[in-house]
Amino acid sequence: MMRFRKTAVLLVVFILLFAAAGCGGGSENAQTDADRTIKIGFPAPLSGSSAGWGSDMERGITLAIEEINEAGGVLGHKLELVKGDVEGQEPSTVTTVVKRLITKDKVDIMVTGVANPSLVELDLMEQYKMPYILYGYAQAQERLVSQNPEKYTYTHNAIPSYQRYRTEFPEIVSKLEEEGKFTPANNKLAVVKSQNEYSLYCGEGMQETFKNMGWEVVVDETIPYERFTEFEPILAQIRKEKPAVIIYTDHTAANAATFFSSFLQDPTQSLVFLQATPSYPEFREIMNGKQDGVIWNYAASLLGDKADEFKAKYEARWGEKPNPYGGFVYDAMMLAADALEKSGDPFNKEAVNEVLNSADYSYEGYIGTYKFDPDTRLAISGEGGIPFVTYQEWGDEHVVIAPESLAQKEFKLPPWIK
Repeated sequence: MMRFRKTAVLLVVFILLFAAAGCGGGSENAQTDADRTIKIGFPAPLSGSSAGWGSDMERGITLAIEEINEAGGVLGHKLELVKGDVEGQEPSTVTTVVKRLITKDKVDIMVTGVANPSLVELDLMEQYKMPYILYGYAQAQERLVSQNPEKYTYTHNAIPSYQRYRTEFPEIVSKLEEEGKFTPANNKLAVVKSQNEYSLYCGEGMQETFKNMGWEVVVDETIPYERFTEFEPILAQIRKEKPAVIIYTDHTAANAATFFSSFLQDPTQSLVFLQATPSYPEFREIMNGKQDGVIWNYAASLLGDKADEFKAKYEARWGEKPNPYGGFVYDAMMLAADALEKSGDPFNKEAVNEVLNSADYSYEGYIGTYKFDPDTRLAISGEGGIPFVTYQEWGDEHVVIAPESLAQKEFKLPPWIK
């Protein structure tokens, strides 16, 4: 009996020692978890044809992370930026980079401006249940998500729908004509697009809107989505037809600069619309102030007193003014940090995603107030949301000409129209 009691006592002591060791191990794990950084995956075009705006994205997200870390991080955890260069945004490169960020780098959330025009990365985010906040290529998201909103629940696009890209500029041309500010010599239209979903969506949409308004498409060209310089045959058609309006929607900065510089050598009496590229540093650097009069628009913009506050601190940090994507990705990162904190556990991807999917979720950024449409997972546009703005270039400045509530100056005829 005594031997049995000794054995029982020894067993109890062993169990207690084991439990104590277990508690000690738990404390050590807790300490390790407390020191853990939150890894922010950043798949972006940091080299190649889109590196100009990729650089602006990198500066925006870096500034946001620096500010968050200086303020103590998120729930006591510092943020760590893990970059993935998607180079020229080719689908295979984007897929490889995103897989590496998820499976090898073990990021906790993914944040970027853009990665691929067709959003090939969305299925990977769903497969790995990775919360993903981006800021562009809404046309692809609308196409994919609206068909099956329940399939794409981990993607949250902070840009509004691109539907207005298809209608806004034609409507502005019509209004300018009604107000006597622009008298088109004819109802001819030239359209130059590139072979990618974003460019085609915008170009074909504007083309269709103009046709419905009675305009005739006399030049309709599609160039490769890569470095392209052979614009003379296209410009020869334009100079022959002399259209009153020219639309160019390839959003590669060097291509747009080459096209427009060549156009200016012998310009027609045409309004010229360039999709997005006047906002890119590379375009402005190449044009060197010769882009005066060009019209472009954006589904989101840095406007107002709050935006001025961001511009000032961006310039203080980087020594130059931000372009839209610097502000876009700054806001996207701050929105991500807000969701990480509200989840209560920044390493619980499902909890973070539930915050972003909640019907009442909103975040007040420098661009505007972010609320997500449950049918598309796009930001809601318009009053109380993200403003859609049209610009005209003057004096190397982006001058707002529409909407009237935000306009800085009125439209003026470009210098090549006499």
